[in-house]
Amino acid sequence: MVTLGVVVCLEMISDVKHPEPVLIWTAFGLFMYAACSDFVDGWVARRYGQETQLGRVIDPFADKFLICGAMISMLQFSEHHLNYELGEGFFVNSLQSWMVVLIVSREFLVTTIRSVAEAQGIKFPADRLGKLKMVVQCIAVSAQLTMIAGTSTFAWFGFWGIWVAIILSVVSAIGYVIKAGPILRGK
Repeated sequence: MVTLGVVVCLEMISDVKHPEPVLIWTAFGLFMYAACSDFVDGWVARRYGQETQLGRVIDPFADKFLICGAMISMLQFSEHHLNYELGEGFFVNSLQSWMVVLIVSREFLVTTIRSVAEAQGIKFPADRLGKLKMVVQCIAVSAQLTMIAGTSTFAWFGFWGIWVAIILSVVSAIGYVIKAGPILRGK
């Protein structure tokens, strides 16, 4: 529900050139709450042996909804608020549609692989690289939300974080495909 609140806040903004601060900061607060509670929930489940088959399926889905939903909703602000200065007067957009498509595609691919594995009764949990990717995505998205709110304090994290997230997305997707090779071939 919290994740849905992030998307609703971003979609309720009527003027993308002048977004209402209360909606952006509410989206930021909800995003941070969802990301932090997801981390704590996962840590507690692993630490105390409370992992379940349903949790292994639902938790990654919730992560994907949080990241993909926020990024898709933030695209409407990219032209006006997510520009990062790389050099004197040379600005680059911190969030472009191809970036979001790549990240969403990776999430669909990994979800499909996990679903096939789980359907065969094989545990296919997130690996460390996938978890690192999620952390970096959360940092990048939260920084970009502050950029939309009008502050440039975390613009560096918003711009470079998304690039690191893209690299981790591609590398971890390749790793998942390799690891799932025998499962996908039916062996």
